[in-house]
Amino acid sequence: MQILPLYNSHYPMHRLLFAMLLLLSACAPKEYFRTEIGATPCLASAGTDCSAANLVVDQQDDYALGFVEFDDDGGFYDQRQAEAVLAWLQDRGQPQYVVLYTHGWHHNAKDSDNNVRRFKESLRDIKLRNPQYRVIGVYLGWRGETVETPWLRALTFWGRRSVSEHLGQKQFLDFLLDVEIVVKRDAAPDNRLLTIGHSLGASVILNALQPVWLQRLQQGSGDREARFGDLVLLVNPAIEARRFADLRAAIRRVGSTNSLAHANPLVVVASSEADTITKNMFTYSRAVPAWFESVLNPVEQVDMQGASQWDLAVTAVGHFRSFITHRLEATDSALANQACIADSTIGAKTSANSLKVAGPNGVMTSALVWHIAEGLQLRPVADAPTDNPLWVVQTDKYVLPNHGFMAQKPFWCFIDGALSLAVSRDPALARN
Repeated sequence: MQILPLYNSHYPMHRLLFAMLLLLSACAPKEYFRTEIGATPCLASAGTDCSAANLVVDQQDDYALGFVEFDDDGGFYDQRQAEAVLAWLQDRGQPQYVVLYTHGWHHNAKDSDNNVRRFKESLRDIKLRNPQYRVIGVYLGWRGETVETPWLRALTFWGRRSVSEHLGQKQFLDFLLDVEIVVKRDAAPDNRLLTIGHSLGASVILNALQPVWLQRLQQGSGDREARFGDLVLLVNPAIEARRFADLRAAIRRVGSTNSLAHANPLVVVASSEADTITKNMFTYSRAVPAWFESVLNPVEQVDMQGASQWDLAVTAVGHFRSFITHRLEATDSALANQACIADSTIGAKTSANSLKVAGPNGVMTSALVWHIAEGLQLRPVADAPTDNPLWVVQTDKYVLPNHGFMAQKPFWCFIDGALSLAVSRDPALARN
């Protein structure tokens, strides 16, 4: 019998496999993109190419944008990126509004990436709503996209998800803590630090900060002391509910001995009822590992309301029914896509109407409905504890019509409002 060599032209299967390997090696994108690093920012204009700069200033829209990129182990590709951004944040003049943003799957720090473009637009709009601040965005890039061939990209989810669960360690976490020290130093009480993670980027942020929150809760006397920066927002997070359970349990233990500031959210999870990626596709992707996790490593059951360990392991946190605390909804769908024009406060300067909701055992209790902008309101759900600083907010399809969020201007009204509550020291607000 003749044995054909692997490279024999008459052996089509091996030729196909060889071709696929060549294709995969050829279509892998660059690992990092911001290679022009320096203390002097690139001034964005029509005639300037800032696509490789890790520090960019848009003089027309009056904001700055820094890039720091990380490998799959959470290490810097080039530590000078972080040093340049931290130096830029050292400004001692105008109060700063700093936004840390971590992207999700299929994204990176390439200038043409639509997350980069949308983030620039969001920083422009933040400056328009907050002219008194020096607005600075920090884009935390990682290899969310590893294959550019369309029909192969979907196969990278499991690998990228695994990376998201440990990427937030080492230098990634060190950088977050360094930014917090610089921005929230005692000498700059008016500075604002907002941290946002989207999709698998939310998984990166949770992985990085959950140990910090747990340690601070254990050492402090309440949820105020536990916060990172001013507010952490996880939008349409690709995170199973079981990974959020430890933080909920820690908050409950603190709440049993200390008062919790309901008006000062520590973490806000915002998930759209219309997000099929985290509602359906994520659940399917979790089917096999969820069985092993729920059986071999059960977590504390709190407020499960009939749900099982399997449900905790397979359901994204924003869709886990017993975790939901609020609902953000458009009262007029025709206004849902209009620009955010509301004052950037919630509860304090916006009107609050009394709403009767069903409490324990069917008892009707009074709660607040916050009117965030014209045609947009936030209301607590029935039976949700009123002193819970972990907000899990379900949005309707008009507020967030899909998995993305940056282009939804009214949603930014909600972000501004939640941030305003998080930094509030008004005791009257805390009682609300």
